[in-house]
Amino acid sequence: MECYKFVKKNEYESYENLKRYQEEKLQRLIRFSYDKVPYYHKLFKSLNLKPEDIRSIEDLQKLPILTKEIIQSDQKDFIPHNLKKQKYANRSTAGSTGHPLQYRNSNDDKSLGFAILYANWGYAGYKLGDKVAVIAGSSLTPSTGSKLIDNMKAFVMNTNNFSAFDLNEKYMDKIVIALNKFKPRFLSGYASSTYLFAKHIKDKKLKIDFNPKGVFATAEVLFDYQRELIGNVFNCHVFDQYGLNDGGISAYECDVHKGLHIDMIRSITEVVDGDGNQLEGGKEGKIIATSLYNYAMPFLRYDTGDLGILSGVRCDCGRDTPLLEKIIGRVSDYIYTPGGTKIHGEFFSHIFWEFSWVKQFQIIQNELDKVVVRIVPNNKNKIINDDLNRIKELILKRTESMQIVIELVDEIETTKAGKWKFIIKEV
Repeated sequence: MECYKFVKKNEYESYENLKRYQEEKLQRLIRFSYDKVPYYHKLFKSLNLKPEDIRSIEDLQKLPILTKEIIQSDQKDFIPHNLKKQKYANRSTAGSTGHPLQYRNSNDDKSLGFAILYANWGYAGYKLGDKVAVIAGSSLTPSTGSKLIDNMKAFVMNTNNFSAFDLNEKYMDKIVIALNKFKPRFLSGYASSTYLFAKHIKDKKLKIDFNPKGVFATAEVLFDYQRELIGNVFNCHVFDQYGLNDGGISAYECDVHKGLHIDMIRSITEVVDGDGNQLEGGKEGKIIATSLYNYAMPFLRYDTGDLGILSGVRCDCGRDTPLLEKIIGRVSDYIYTPGGTKIHGEFFSHIFWEFSWVKQFQIIQNELDKVVVRIVPNNKNKIINDDLNRIKELILKRTESMQIVIELVDEIETTKAGKWKFIIKEV
């Protein structure tokens, strides 16, 4: 609650004051990392840098980008000398890129993360104690290992959690019945899971006996067609959000819907080019995270694996924090043509938008000159052969002379965290 009150108190603070706050925390973290963490001490020595050389956000460009591979190559070097005196929890990323990461999360950082989440849900009108239904997996609803404690946490926070792992029709029917009884004020979940659930309600013309004030979509890129359908089904605004615990960064959409407000209390967010140089608004680049509170395992200039674009303007809502204009997606969410052309997954999402019988899709590239398109139809009897030919035709226009194979399947497997990975590239 102390963290929550602190975040709410600074919600409309000026950018200059928030940046000053960030840089004070950064200087302290840099000194700690240099003194206590072997990896950073060696890094600074190799670069001929001293802690006082990193005083501003701009000074971070003096440091190289930190990747999961660097951490995994020698995890002992990232253990602070005073770790035994700290309170922390061992955690792991979902590994959606094929490289799960074991890391430590300090209790202070974890508490602040929750406070920022609930405080910034307030951009949509959420108040502590409002009923929230969650459709997600382990990354949003992590288990403590005790069903009793998990149930107590859900009771205290007034949440009702549903699994994103097995969203079959029978289970989604049960969710509708449960929600009509629970009557949530807000829904929260993976973008794909929430979309599938909303599409199920629409296709089966199910009655929903509650009126949510908003839907929070997170953990995956929210596409325009998903936002439109979810908003129409639940008759409310959809609020996009972005974040990851290993880097400590997050961003939240307000009711103006002109981008996502970047948190400036828990972390520093950069968008950089291939050489690690900070980019201005309007330019696509890698999203880089520096966690300001995680002393159990400091992340300095950590590569999130995501691509995004900063906005060059401030929001009309009065909050002075910078905006992420757009989350492009994972760096891995591309396929490549034999000629070297890079095609982002968003291209495919626009294709399938126009075919109402397509429930879900997945693009797989195992060979350089071949793309497999897996499609889960709403109803196999509604499949139109002309549509299949049209899909092939649209993809071929962008992929040159690649072989396009369409597979009609009953379901698409989710990741271990319950997310839908719609691009699988193994070339």
